[in-house]
Amino acid sequence: MGEFAGIDAAQEQAVRAELSLVAESPAFRTSKRCREFLEYIVQHTISGPSGALKERSIGVDLFQLPRDFDSGQHTIVRVTANEVRKRLAQYYLAENGTRHAVRIEIPPGSYSAEFRWDVPPAEPAPATPLPPVESVEPEAVVSPPPGWKRHRTLAAVAALLLIAGALGLWRWQTAKPEAVDAKGAVRSGVALVPSGPETRFIVGSTNSYVDRSGRSWGPDRFFSGGSVQVHPAERIMRTLDPDIYRRLRSGDFRYDIPLERGTYELHLHFAETGLSDFISAESSGEGQRVFSVLANGKPLLEFFDAVSDAAGANTADERVFRDISPADDGALHLAFSPLRGNAMVSAIELLPSAPGKARPVRLRAGWTSSWQDPAGQPWQADSYFLGGNALARTTNPAQAANSITPDIALYASERWGHFTYAIPVADGRYRVNLKFCEGHYGQRNTGVGGLGSRLFDVYCNGVALMRNFDIFKEAGGEGRPLTKSFPNIRPNAQGKIVLSFVPVKGMACVNGIEVLEETK
Repeated sequence: MGEFAGIDAAQEQAVRAELSLVAESPAFRTSKRCREFLEYIVQHTISGPSGALKERSIGVDLFQLPRDFDSGQHTIVRVTANEVRKRLAQYYLAENGTRHAVRIEIPPGSYSAEFRWDVPPAEPAPATPLPPVESVEPEAVVSPPPGWKRHRTLAAVAALLLIAGALGLWRWQTAKPEAVDAKGAVRSGVALVPSGPETRFIVGSTNSYVDRSGRSWGPDRFFSGGSVQVHPAERIMRTLDPDIYRRLRSGDFRYDIPLERGTYELHLHFAETGLSDFISAESSGEGQRVFSVLANGKPLLEFFDAVSDAAGANTADERVFRDISPADDGALHLAFSPLRGNAMVSAIELLPSAPGKARPVRLRAGWTSSWQDPAGQPWQADSYFLGGNALARTTNPAQAANSITPDIALYASERWGHFTYAIPVADGRYRVNLKFCEGHYGQRNTGVGGLGSRLFDVYCNGVALMRNFDIFKEAGGEGRPLTKSFPNIRPNAQGKIVLSFVPVKGMACVNGIEVLEETK
């Protein structure tokens, strides 16, 4: 065993034990695809031969793609590998202070695992073997080896003694909501977010789907009229989940969605992928498809043009409406009526909400999976952006600077460059909190320089919020979390809070974005 991976039998058991812990961690629990990919890679790295793991073989064996698939059109292997690398970084970052006999890594540009030994492997406890690669059970959960809780507890105690309680800052993985009312509504910022069933479905889809934030989407249902169009090759901007937007229902149609009594927030998702004949260097395609949307006979959208609303074709567009309730017959009736061309929609969400209140929006910039902070508040995977680059660090700049903050894990990733966010919200008045931490410049960081090395402007719906903003200067050094808060923000005519990050010197960056409705 382990002949091609260069490890002996004891080391192989240690690797399998570590894989079991990683697979059941919060970083991987929400993604069956990432768990199976990691198990496949580790299994084949151990069994060899060296160099056998290639994009084509993984696509055929693991994802059941045809042997002659076009890797330019089918990018699932590359996308999944990148996501697994980030989730591994998330797992080990959260495990800071806990000793691991071995750490599993997948280096960039490779599909083989590497095993980094932190301490010489002791005689490992028996580990549950991996399922055969050819027949991975979709819902199987790999059990950790016996005694794992005792060993992990001892490591945590040792870490607490060594670093004076810093490990407690990282218990966001299992943190529970701090305040819950009698109806199960979680206190979140200035609003209550009621718990309850959430309805999500992708138009034209016959399968379920789990997005980057771990949310489940069902197949198309409750419709009458219209026809489905599918555009599988289109690149969709402003989303990490293009599969939500590659189908659309087109024509004159309606949805009659059964709902429990209560108040909901309605999210309608659009992406114009069907106007290629009208788009050219001189024309964006605006005005070719105009329609209205009614909810229980009342107008939600009038003379709506998805291209104009999103500022471009092949761009994810989301509109949010508060205080939506079922009609007397227990259903929400949505009517999509064409005014020019055909009406269309890509996906529909209905989320429980408190009457008169908008649900908060929290984005973890640069991160491709959801996260829950110590207060139990969920943060979405990076969303709604255009431009810039995602960066997830294996070390946390705030931790390196010994910053004491409950949401320290938020500062291990960022979006940097020249970029915008178009965040959809219901009509109202909001407070926007921008989270920053200088993780590149400074003596503890890899970049040369410090004060004045990074300057940028931030605009909201075209109005300057900050000019020549210097994180290092404002925070008092590198690795120091900083929140800049801006009240009285209203969405634009397209129902968006558009944040523009414009470099002046170096590159702009942001670690997190929080949008909370303000009380009147």
